[in-house]
Amino acid sequence: MKIDFIVCEDNPKTRKTICDWLGIYTNNKEVQLLLATSEPEEVLAAIQKEEGIKICLLDININKSINGVALAEKIKSINPHTKIVFITAYAEWAVESLNRNIEPFAYLTKPLDRQTFDWHIKRLLKKVNELYNGQAYGEKEVFIKLEAYGRSHYKKLETITHVETYHKEGYLTVHTLQGEKIIHRSRLNDMLLNLNRLSPDTFLQCYKSIIVNPRHIEVIDKKEGEILLKGGKKLFMSRNKRVQEEIERKIMGSYL
Repeated sequence: MKIDFIVCEDNPKTRKTICDWLGIYTNNKEVQLLLATSEPEEVLAAIQKEEGIKICLLDININKSINGVALAEKIKSINPHTKIVFITAYAEWAVESLNRNIEPFAYLTKPLDRQTFDWHIKRLLKKVNELYNGQAYGEKEVFIKLEAYGRSHYKKLETITHVETYHKEGYLTVHTLQGEKIIHRSRLNDMLLNLNRLSPDTFLQCYKSIIVNPRHIEVIDKKEGEILLKGGKKLFMSRNKRVQEEIERKIMGSYL
């Protein structure tokens, strides 16, 4: 399996920092830094010509004819399996990327932090390896039936970001990637058991009233007891060390 990193950043100092940090991951023939540039056209040319799995780290606010979001959109139209990591100083761009259905793997905020950078790159390489080895790619889609008040919804398990207790006892609110809030009649413990029956060892209870899908976690803040999802939603996280370690294990897997 050949993995190529592509960096598009118009600040030379930041671009060099990213390339230097990638050095510990690109020291073999299978994982390489294919291109580091400030020109979107060079990125598109590399995506079209080169084979292998591409991981693109894109500056959203690149000072060119198109910004990083538009560039990512073009990249996805050429190769939808390309993994995108956005670099930005402006959190509001996350909404724009979601509106365009780009689904980036992560956002790196400026000024860049080495620990956060490594955390995301390790997660991403783990995900790519899972896809290549068939552990995630091409798996049969699993649906769950959500029902309450005479209404039934059938949702792909992978689209569920988190589940919270509803204000009425015995009911839950199920949140999805599409921003839906679906009421479902169930208790939290029963829901967790059902979710993990359908998708073993995936979902976990991160707080007394919340179940989370770790695949959609962007950042965990142990000090504040918070989880940040990729869409920008913040959730409470237990301060219990065992729970926090379990969350990290499911996110990072063998890289911990």
